Amino acid sequence: MTFIEALTFYLTSLLKLVFNGFTNLLSYLSEPLSWLVWLIEGIWYFLTKLFEVVVAILDIFVSLFQFFGALLVGFLRTIKGLLWIDFGQTPIYYPSTVSIGMKTVVDALSPTGLLTVVPLVMLAIVWLFFVYKVFALLGGEVDVDA
Repeated sequence: MTFIEALTFYLTSLLKLVFNGFTNLLSYLSEPLSWLVWLIEGIWYFLTKLFEVVVAILDIFVSLFQFFGALLVGFLRTIKGLLWIDFGQTPIYYPSTVSIGMKTVVDALSPTGLLTVVPLVMLAIVWLFFVYKVFALLGGEVDVDA
């Protein structure tokens, strides 16, 4: 056996020993490492599902807040529209067909000057009476006289 043959024999046997030791070590560690990977994957899956649940709960509360906010704003706007008329607008806005009757009355009384205040005051009284009756209806008050 020559020096080169002996050297290659020892090198190949050393490389086989290192390679076999490395593969044996990896095969020995593969089972616990796979358990660790599965544990980490399970924890990650749990955290992602927990995040999805939290986002869904927040979406529900945001939607409820928007719904109740819209109901409250609509109710307050309705009450505001029932309680007073904005005379600062030109032309004055009256809901529904009230504007036709008020325009007729104001046009008929416009030559008299200050007498336009009288129909507006009467309209305000009618509106307040209407609002009172609506609240009485919503409050469950029964009108015995009717």
